[in-house]
Amino acid sequence: MAKKKMKLRLLFAVALMIQMLVVPYHFSAAEIDTSAPSWTVPIDYLALGDSLAAGVTPNNELGKGYADFLAESIQEIGTLKSYNKGFSFPGYKSTDVLNDIQQNVTKDVYGFGYIAKTAELQKSIKDAEIITISAGANDVLPLIKKDPTTGKTTVDQKALVTGLQQVGSNYKAIMTEINQINPDAQVYVMGYYNPFPYMSEDLQPLLKQLLSVLNKTITTGLEGTQAIFVPTGDVIASDYKVYLPNPENIHLSEAGYKKVTELFWPNMLAANPWDTAGSLVANPAGPNSVNLNWQPASDNVAVTSYELYNGEEKLATVNGDVSTYKVENLVDNTTNILSVIAVDQAGNKSIHNPTISVTVAGSTTPTLYTDIAGHGLESYIAQATAVGIVGGYADGTFKPNQNLSRVQAVTMVVRALNLKTDEVAPFGDITNYAVQTKAEINAAYKYGIVKGDYGSFKPTEAVTRAQLALMIERSYKHVMGAPYTSAQKAPYSDLGNYGAETVNAISMLHELNIANGFEGKFMPSNSTTRAQAAKMFVNFISNSKQAK
Repeated sequence: MAKKKMKLRLLFAVALMIQMLVVPYHFSAAEIDTSAPSWTVPIDYLALGDSLAAGVTPNNELGKGYADFLAESIQEIGTLKSYNKGFSFPGYKSTDVLNDIQQNVTKDVYGFGYIAKTAELQKSIKDAEIITISAGANDVLPLIKKDPTTGKTTVDQKALVTGLQQVGSNYKAIMTEINQINPDAQVYVMGYYNPFPYMSEDLQPLLKQLLSVLNKTITTGLEGTQAIFVPTGDVIASDYKVYLPNPENIHLSEAGYKKVTELFWPNMLAANPWDTAGSLVANPAGPNSVNLNWQPASDNVAVTSYELYNGEEKLATVNGDVSTYKVENLVDNTTNILSVIAVDQAGNKSIHNPTISVTVAGSTTPTLYTDIAGHGLESYIAQATAVGIVGGYADGTFKPNQNLSRVQAVTMVVRALNLKTDEVAPFGDITNYAVQTKAEINAAYKYGIVKGDYGSFKPTEAVTRAQLALMIERSYKHVMGAPYTSAQKAPYSDLGNYGAETVNAISMLHELNIANGFEGKFMPSNSTTRAQAAKMFVNFISNSKQAK
């Protein structure tokens, strides 16, 4: 067993060394300004944990794990500064991760982007914008043993309970350590899948229960922190023969690691401060023209100018303190890809730039998004965009049928009401957001639009129709100076389990024709799409103006 473990360690070290890339020396800003302006935050990504983070394959060789594919995904959008998985190791328990942090161990760097060959763990945590962790399975999996003679599988129940309790307390301690070192780090924790799907059917209920308890223990250990738990069990189980092809091995195939990456990625995109979506907005300014508005780019010295483009055609150059420009004479029946590039005094130009697609059809008001033509709520989307409540994505789409997250809903509310505050909301899970986004959440909390849940805002969760109704009802109270009292309960058959405040909010939406149900139901627990939210807010603004 010792020889096998030593062999695996050797394979791990050799394979990771092969993956390392040589990074050229970078001159300091004092020598020469080579840092380009950007709308994005350069990302240092640190992967901690066990063999899944390290990338062990079903053949017990080292390959690409989910951490490697995540690093590549961040690199593809032009924002990865460095990546290191040198603190991940096969067989690691949650205890090992905690001990490494507390002891501030130094290990070889395995990844790319680092100039140094070794790194201290606490310094790596301090520098990281993103941290992923997969640990806990090794705390309990060894307690499931199969007798090679009888083939009978046994579980040490007493040790299992102790092990699970230790996982929970370890995660609390891990997050405490990380928050003391770097409270702004985005932390994502991988949930576990059933590693033994090939075991007999009579054992599967026990394994399913064990998996559920393990994941619940991890999430309990993360409560009150900014960490986001990423479940993987159902997805891996859906096609375990592809994702876990070796019945004698618990490690994922490359397809399995990619599937796990796909689960992490939407959470990162929803929470990240580096995506340029929404940095550039186009509002109709009459036939064949739009007003472009963009968020300022950042630079290590200063942005001195912005260059505006329509495709490859340069439209204009404006000063660095300007953030708006009117684009005129757009050609009928033509899709225009408008973009903005930031330039600093040294002539460095931003690389990952915000763009927006605008289409003019027959001397009419431009169509702002490529995916809303013919959509039933197209006019509402256009109106919401025109008043600055919503924006599209960098690829020119609006994604009307995509579920609205809580942070997106707050953005719409705050922009619609123009709310501002210097106070800070008591939410531990928003520290990794951009300054503007945190300001919007703070304002929504200050004015009672949102309340949170035990110190958490849960920004990436989809907003239900009931939750959005409450936000709009509270917005009405802010605008009108008094709460709305519905004349009668809305005639929907599915409101029985909701409290008086929620029922009143839904009834308000019904009475003011802000939102309607379908076939006698409001479907309060259903998610709200971006298009539906645009309609609700346009109707709400219209009603508020009439009421005043």
